[in-house]
Amino acid sequence: MNRTLLAGVLCGLLLAGCDQAVPLKKFSESREMFGSITRLDVCYTPGQEEVLGHTIAQIWLRWQDIHHRLSVYDPESDLNRINRSYPNPVVVGADTWTLISDAVTYHHLSRGEFDITLYPLLKLWKEAEQAGVLPTADQIQAAQQPMGVDKFELLAGNQIRLLNPDTQLIIDSIADGYAADEAARILRVHGFSNFLLDASGELYAGGRACQGGSWRVGVKDPQDPLSSGLVGVIMLKDAAVTTSGSYEHFYTIAGKMYSHIISPRTGFARNDIVSATVIAPSAEFSDALSTALCLIDPARGIALVDSLGDGYASMILVNDGKGRLTQMTSRYYPRYLAR
Repeated sequence: MNRTLLAGVLCGLLLAGCDQAVPLKKFSESREMFGSITRLDVCYTPGQEEVLGHTIAQIWLRWQDIHHRLSVYDPESDLNRINRSYPNPVVVGADTWTLISDAVTYHHLSRGEFDITLYPLLKLWKEAEQAGVLPTADQIQAAQQPMGVDKFELLAGNQIRLLNPDTQLIIDSIADGYAADEAARILRVHGFSNFLLDASGELYAGGRACQGGSWRVGVKDPQDPLSSGLVGVIMLKDAAVTTSGSYEHFYTIAGKMYSHIISPRTGFARNDIVSATVIAPSAEFSDALSTALCLIDPARGIALVDSLGDGYASMILVNDGKGRLTQMTSRYYPRYLAR
């Protein structure tokens, strides 16, 4: 998210399936997790009820494990054990280590705009909101000192070592997407290929909708996020989609709203990019990239997505400063639009 997308509603996305022949039965279940509402929609045939029940239970347990180990709000999570481990290396779960390694890749891909060492800046902005005063240049510079992927090491044996006593990691921006990918993996292992997964706004659509055809995902209109207004409907099959934006989560200081998606380079949010929607083969990747695109110059962000090739697409909504939104799309985005 990415931002850091914590509590929120579907990250600007609505869910539905399209109607065609050969319907399957649909199982749906929602729970509170990852600071928001998560949902599983799984298509199945009669006779699969028992294995489906075991599979769903396994997914919820896996999601609880991911939440426990990757949350900065759990004192015993892998992230908090890392954040208080300086100067000694600490052993973490294999997937935690891999996610942090992936985050370094996303950092370089985004030219530094995606940064899991952002935590000191996020805390500074939260404190500024509570005080009702914008952070000063000196405060921002001080918060940036322990930041950067050169401030920690990835060591053999699933070990992480902090190189600065004030460096702190936060990985919420890809943890939810990773959770969606893990649920998709579990479902496929147990023979379920048609499903729609929502891990607190990070969506993965597997196979076809229960009534046939691709899954339909509507992208909410950020100028009216509480209504059912949409800026488009996309069709997904074996792909993920994430929307990050400034219109639902923000800091309020002296009566003015500032996006929660803070640039690690400038210490401030952008006020021109309203939202970024990314389609990708994995929800972890779409989660990371949608966050980065809210901070990168829109033209360069679109060019970045285009450079990734087939299977990657994006739409960026930009405010022209007069209340009007300009829609910028990558080369492959139109092929996903419902017609």
